[in-house]
Amino acid sequence: MDYDRLAIDCRWLRRTIDSSRLDPYVMLCNHIIREGKDCIGPFLENLETDCGLWDPNETARARMARRASR
Repeated sequence: MDYDRLAIDCRWLRRTIDSSRLDPYVMLCNHIIREGKDCIGPFLENLETDCGLWDPNETARARMARRASR
């Protein structure tokens, strides 16, 4: 694969805090299909996510452009 599909680099990811949860740091999907549900991740160790809704945010696009220009 030419680029990483990390959940943390997804344009649909919304990070927030929910004090009602045991772990208050929440990762939510903002895509219309999964609106408000927990993101499937993963977020650790540079593992790629297999989420079919993943779409790169600006940071991921810039990284892909840098890699392509090498």
